[in-house]
Amino acid sequence: MKQEHLDRFTVCLEKGLLARLDDISAERGYPSRSQAMADFIRRAITRKEWKEGADCAATISVVYDPADPRPGRGVEGLLRANARAVLSAQVHPLKGGKTLCTVTAVGRPAALQRLADALRALKGVTHGSLSIVAPL
Repeated sequence: MKQEHLDRFTVCLEKGLLARLDDISAERGYPSRSQAMADFIRRAITRKEWKEGADCAATISVVYDPADPRPGRGVEGLLRANARAVLSAQVHPLKGGKTLCTVTAVGRPAALQRLADALRALKGVTHGSLSIVAPL
């Protein structure tokens, strides 16, 4: 990124925090402290806007056994019923015979949460998660 597209600021931290930041940055593969801080700030902004109800982009993932027809039919029905919010859905076979379905969606956080909850609540779904990725 060009230097003129950056805002600079100075941060003072209590003893020990900088070393912990460096540890986290290294664990997560950030190339610099600046990149780590920018990501942390973006995440905080996303959480704030999520709480305020701004439209967001999200992913919802569920795992189920395809031998049981209920979760597959249930996922399809919920995605059709929420077609305005659903941008895409991918279904992948996993080791051990399970299926992973990942849905990319946009909308108000409360609506995305309801969709994720409904998907996770389907009989036969064994795992599920919602990740709000970015405010729109």
